[in-house]
Amino acid sequence: MSAPIALVTIILSGVVYHLTQKTTAVALPWPMLSVAYGAAFVLATALAVATGTGPGETRGALVHGVTGLLIGLAAFGVEAGFFFVYRSGWPLSTTSLVSSLSIAILLALLGVVGFGEHLSASRALGLALAPGGVVLMARG
Repeated sequence: MSAPIALVTIILSGVVYHLTQKTTAVALPWPMLSVAYGAAFVLATALAVATGTGPGETRGALVHGVTGLLIGLAAFGVEAGFFFVYRSGWPLSTTSLVSSLSIAILLALLGVVGFGEHLSASRALGLALAPGGVVLMARG
């Protein structure tokens, strides 16, 4: 999948995701997440089989297992977190932005410190200004 198509997929999926999370009238997320992860499992398995990398693939199985487990646990935390943040009254218009900006700040710092990525002057300025944007958005 090309980067532009992947980015459009992320954006459209993100919009549907947040609208659904915000407007779903359920008391607890667990049954909903069970259905969501069941659907994701079926789709991912079908795509793995269709591309010839089905469940029988053994090369890198341990790496795939550990990576898949960490991604699954992280995704579960994101899903449950958004569910409870929206249920506590946070607005659709700022919740995603505050969380995304906060994640971006942390990932930028980790990229520079942990992965030796270059931090240009304009990116450094953006990184320095971002926490102020998060605070302003969170305050409303």
